[in-house]
Amino acid sequence: MSVFDELMKDAEDGMAGRNAGIPMGFVRLNNHISIRKSNNYLIGGYTGSGKTSLLDDAFVLNPVDWYLKNYSKTDIRLKIIYWTMERRKNFKLMKWISRKIFLDHGLIIPVTRLMGWCPADQRLTKEEHDILGTYRDYIEALLEVVDIQDRPENPTGFRNYMKNYHLQHGKVEEIDEFHKIYIPNNPYLLTLKIRDHMGLAKGEKDLRGKKEILDKCSEDDRHDRDFYGTSCVNVSQFNRDIANPIRIKNGDVEPMLEDFKDTGNTQEDADVVLSLFDPMRYKVPDPSGYDLNKLRDAQKRKKYRALRILKNSYGADDIRIGLAYQPEIGMFKEMPKLSDTTPDTYDAILDNTYFLPNYR
Repeated sequence: MSVFDELMKDAEDGMAGRNAGIPMGFVRLNNHISIRKSNNYLIGGYTGSGKTSLLDDAFVLNPVDWYLKNYSKTDIRLKIIYWTMERRKNFKLMKWISRKIFLDHGLIIPVTRLMGWCPADQRLTKEEHDILGTYRDYIEALLEVVDIQDRPENPTGFRNYMKNYHLQHGKVEEIDEFHKIYIPNNPYLLTLKIRDHMGLAKGEKDLRGKKEILDKCSEDDRHDRDFYGTSCVNVSQFNRDIANPIRIKNGDVEPMLEDFKDTGNTQEDADVVLSLFDPMRYKVPDPSGYDLNKLRDAQKRKKYRALRILKNSYGADDIRIGLAYQPEIGMFKEMPKLSDTTPDTYDAILDNTYFLPNYR
């Protein structure tokens, strides 16, 4: 097949919807980015900003929900390999069940209660236990798509795992002594490689400094993207400069690309960079203009985060999107545009009805 024939095939796949990717469950965000093959994504935020919740919503749970619902209507096949290096597998799955119970029943049962990490008078009731027992099929369906690795790994471990995975799903052919290509068994298989978070990657021989470790991981992500067509999603912390008193005094605390911790290579290598920001933490106005005084509930829980597209190699960047946040179950939902936000919107966020599927 000539190069031009390949271009025509790409265009025809696009006409058939095979290149559209998988939606992230956020309408306004999906106007700018989606989950597609050969794209690398980076999510940044300060400790406690909700980075993992956003990762799970946008790159795991919403996409898997769409995929399972549309399985017979799309040629796309999805596989997610998720290194959850901060929490063990069972905690992650319980967190996802907590979210699903809320969406299905409107009940908020935090993971602390599901796991019994609470006083005796707060443990699950018989009724709640029975509800939990109905989610076997949900978890089994999730695990058909999501391969959870709940241990820290070093760059060689990540690389070997992904190499073995790709050789199980395709083959490498040698064009000449200098060039090789990867031929997948299914050209419409979309593989997501996720690390949460990148800074927990382990060192190894000749790679002991944090910058060296992260740079090697980022280099391998570029290779996986460009050779295998994998899409990689990494979560990274911001450095402490965002809390610099001078920046706070000047009100200049909204994250920038330069705020990522330990190395600049990760944001340079990514196709899409997202930042998650909690303006209430720094006592500054919301960059998009939402009324933060109406986004903290009676228990002082902060129910808002500011999302910003810092980099977008294939579309517009410097885009801000307000996100309502349900911290007990770790769930996000886009705010309406500021001009469409009413007092009822704020009330619905505080009483949690805003997050339910049937909210108007």
